[in-house]
Parts: sequence; structure tokens; C-alpha cells
Amino acid sequence: MDTRSSGKIGLFTIAYYVSTTVIAILVGFALVFIIKPGLHGTLASSDTQSDDFHAPSTVDMFHDLIKNLFPDNIVSAAIQSTYTLYVKEEFIDVEKESPEKSMHQNVTNTFYRESNSTPLVEPDGGNTTDQSSSIWTAKAVYKPGLNILGILVYCAVFGAMLGKLGHKGRVVFKFFEVLNEITMGMVRIVMWFSPLGILSLITGKILSVSDLAGMVYRLWMFIATCITGLFVQSVVIIPLIYLILTRKNPFRVSLGIVHALLTALGTDSSAVTLPVTIECCEKNLKIGRTISRFVLPIGATINMDGAAIFQVVTPVYIAQLSGVHLSILDILALGLSATLASIGAAAVPGSVIAIIMTFLMSMGLPTNELYIILAMDWFLGRLRTVTNVNGDCMAAALLQHFFNQDGNNGPTSENNPLREDEGQLETIQSFV
Repeated sequence: MDTRSSGKIGLFTIAYYVSTTVIAILVGFALVFIIKPGLHGTLASSDTQSDDFHAPSTVDMFHDLIKNLFPDNIVSAAIQSTYTLYVKEEFIDVEKESPEKSMHQNVTNTFYRESNSTPLVEPDGGNTTDQSSSIWTAKAVYKPGLNILGILVYCAVFGAMLGKLGHKGRVVFKFFEVLNEITMGMVRIVMWFSPLGILSLITGKILSVSDLAGMVYRLWMFIATCITGLFVQSVVIIPLIYLILTRKNPFRVSLGIVHALLTALGTDSSAVTLPVTIECCEKNLKIGRTISRFVLPIGATINMDGAAIFQVVTPVYIAQLSGVHLSILDILALGLSATLASIGAAAVPGSVIAIIMTFLMSMGLPTNELYIILAMDWFLGRLRTVTNVNGDCMAAALLQHFFNQDGNNGPTSENNPLREDEGQLETIQSFV
């Protein structure tokens, strides 16, 4: 790439992909809270709270979010997260109880006791519970569960620092590379047994459901919510962004990448579809080689709009099924986690399910409802991949419009990569 324009292209690419991911998350939240697929056929949980509960304020939720982003240490982040809890305590006015005891005010004017403790007794033995009034005190406590925000931030900073080490960091990089190979080998073994395991989980879940018709109805409502979100993102929002920025017909891009979209539908993988995507963009859309081979691989790695929608719809759906009320903090944490996780998700089938299971564990939601969704993920995963590939190609077309309107990227050999590659291949064959 030309070093003078590579920085601008890279900045535009990252900004576009992050912006569309955030929009996709907002679309997912809007649809799942409007349609409420988990509440159809069931009674909604009551939002009324008893007098013994004091909800945290917005400021407390923001503080909790910041504290979870920067945990005390990475080990604690793997097993617990922090949140603000209000504890009811009783305030006792000594002067009201006995005026002659007002001399105690110079030392202390109040005594406290927690609501669940034994009655407080004054120094002279008199019980003061009759003259007490309740107050709420904020305390920072820990709850069991994975702090995924802290782990994601830690891993991002760790990776950035490791990249700056250069050659000295190769040892650590090779360690994680080998660890990844070991983990993938274990996953391959598990995958051979996954059809039997998934069938057993789904069968057990179906047999344990008393209202099978209601479960099927709610599942279809969930699928309809996901499909609606993917449709709005890929047919309305992304083409509208392209139309506003370029004043061109966005569906011309979609017609030029039909082959790539069909490949994505069949493979359920942006990485596998990448060669076809590059070929469609370069031959059909006349996008320069420099742009297509820079933007599209990055898009296949970090542009997961379909996964972002699925990652926010599924936890909220399961929370609705379980009758769990999600606070503003939970929604903010889920949105931020989905943004980071969709950028870091692998472009392979089934990776989103593992991420969502982590979300459910960190939010304290049951994971047993996820097995039914897993049975339908083969279909939803293909639609998510189509959405991702369509967004990648729209980004490449946008960059072509802003940085190379004439469609030329330099020498003719760069715009005809197959001809250049064939020439190099003939030279190597003749040498051999």
C-alpha cells in the first residue's frame, strides 16, 4: 500500500466497522425490547420492588462499569465481578430517646445497626429500637461469575504491549500459539461427539418442558426477532449509509457480490468466503486490488454485525424467559461486551455460541435455555455470515469511492493480480 494513504484508509476502515457494529447492537436491543420474544405466552415478571430493596442509582451503575473494566487482578476477574449493593441500616437519635443523655453528642450522636443484625443496645442497657429510623448505605460487594469486561480489557492491553516488544515477545507469542493449537486439538475431539451431545441436550430439554407449544412459539418469536434485525441491518441501514455517503445505488454492490453471498450462505464462515469475496469485488465491482485486499480481510476478522445482533438478542431473550429484570448496568455491560466480542470473534461457525454462554455466566443467567437455540444456530449462523459479508463489500465500495474514484490503484499489474501471479508462476515453472 501507498504509505501516504494507508493511514487514512485504515482509520476510515476501523471507524466504519466499529460504527456499524454499534448500530447493529442498538438495532438488536431495540427489537428484543419491543418484540419481547421471551415474554410471549408467559406472564411478565412484576417490576414492583419491596421496601427492603433499594435499587442502585445511575451513578452507581456507571461506577460499577468502570470498576469492572479495570479489575483488581486478572484472577479475580475470572471468578467474580463487583457491584453496588444498598444495605438497610437503622439510625437512632439518642437525644430523642433521653434528653439527659445529650452529653453523648460530643462523642457520637448516632448508633447504627444493619437491618439483619440483632437489636442495638445502648451503653446503659436500654433498647432504642423504638426510636430508630432506617437509612440506606451503599457498599461495594462481589458476586460470583465471570467479569468478561475486565478480561477483555486486560487481554487487549496485554496484546498491545506484547506487540510492542517485537522480537523479545516472540517467546510469549509462540507460547500462546502452541496453546491455541493444543486447545483446538481438544476441540476437534469434542466436535466428533458434539452431534450426540447436542441431540441428548435438546431431547432432555424438550422432555422437561410442560408447555411444548408455548416453547416452540417463543423460539420462533426469537428467530423472527433475529431475522428482522439482520434484515434491517443488511437491507436498510448499511445500504442507507452507502447511499448517503456516495449518492450511488447501494444495491448495485449487492448484485455484484451475489456469488460471495451464496458462498457465505453455504459455508457459514466469513473466512472461507474471503477469496470469493475478493474476486467478486475486484472483477464485478472493479474495486482496486490495494483496497480490496486490505479492507476485506480486516472485515472478515472484525466486522461481525450479524454476530453483534445475535449476541445482544439472545441474553435478553433468555432473561425474559427466566423472569430476570436486567438493569441499565447489565444492558450497558452487555452492549460493550458484545462490541468487543464481535470484533474479536473468530470467523468460523459456532463461535458466537461460546461467547454468548460466557455472557450468560457473567450475568448470572441460566445456560440451559441455550441448547434449544443451538439447534437453530445452523440456520441463523448462515444469515449472520451473509450480513457480515455484505457489510464488508459495502465498506470496500465506500473506500473505492473516496480514495480511488477512477478505479486505478497504481500500475496495471496491481489491478490485474491474476495476470501478474500467472507470470510469476510461469517463471518459477520454467526455472524448475
